[in-house]
Amino acid sequence: MSLHRVWLLDVALLALMILASRLALVLHEVGGHAVPAKALGATALEVRLSPLGGGCVSPTFPRPVGPTGTVIFDLGGIAINLLTGAAAWICARRIASRGLDYVALLFLGVGSTAGAIVYLACGLYYGSGDPVGFAPRTEDISHLQWAWILFLPAAAAVGWFGPRHFLDFLAGHLQTDTARRRLLAVGATVGLAGLVYFGLWLALRDPKIEGSTRAWRIEREITRETIARVKEQAAKPPPPPTTPAPAPPPAPIVVRAEDVADRIPPPIGPLVLYATFALAGIAAIVRTRPGSGTAAVRPAVAGGLAFLATLAVALFRFFG
Repeated sequence: MSLHRVWLLDVALLALMILASRLALVLHEVGGHAVPAKALGATALEVRLSPLGGGCVSPTFPRPVGPTGTVIFDLGGIAINLLTGAAAWICARRIASRGLDYVALLFLGVGSTAGAIVYLACGLYYGSGDPVGFAPRTEDISHLQWAWILFLPAAAAVGWFGPRHFLDFLAGHLQTDTARRRLLAVGATVGLAGLVYFGLWLALRDPKIEGSTRAWRIEREITRETIARVKEQAAKPPPPPTTPAPAPPPAPIVVRAEDVADRIPPPIGPLVLYATFALAGIAAIVRTRPGSGTAAVRPAVAGGLAFLATLAVALFRFFG
């Protein structure tokens, strides 16, 4: 296959990757958080969506929603992504052809389920993010940190079947008759598209909207330490006056990230999780024996998908 045809294929895959991830984000934030928040009686609602990353929903409840409401609001996004991801994946496998429509559903399915698994595992590991809904009364899930290990088999399954099913599409565009050719073909297509996506995300990332479970854990620990220091300062008796002048106000309390760094677990869990995805994916690529074909992506189709993806990023950028 010529480089021109590979380039068209990569453009189409990158566009579908962007469109699938934006749809998964809307389903997570709007369908999984905003809609339940309104159903629970939220009077005000702020939804923020980043161009290529995550988002956040900030509701205002006039009265406490209770433990059940907290569970529904906190875990709704992950639940929606798991359900819609599984549905998209099943629908993709039921399509007789292995064209771009198949890849679009596969990207939505694999991306949604993998993202939910990562969020659950890392959230439990660091004790932050939406998984705090597992402890709705206290939002302290430190006692559940061990549970991240339970998601490693699911990560291995997604890492195995995702590339394996993608090769059913790729075999119609590139030679995949040997393990070496399959690895090169995946790297030159979805691998390269993923790297470009990551670069675009870095360039457009808005820290005010998106973060990570580790960063949220650090913020939580800073808040806890600040409260503890304020209480400690208030409990100290004031020094005896030595002059008639009024005592100076207490120094402001500033807690830095390095002050609580020893409370944050090292990133062993996330690294093991990502390695599980990667190793399972490589094993699937090496062992899969897909068929063959002579399909090609037309320039008009690649250009149209690129336009839609660019439009989606622009809309999320200016209105998200």
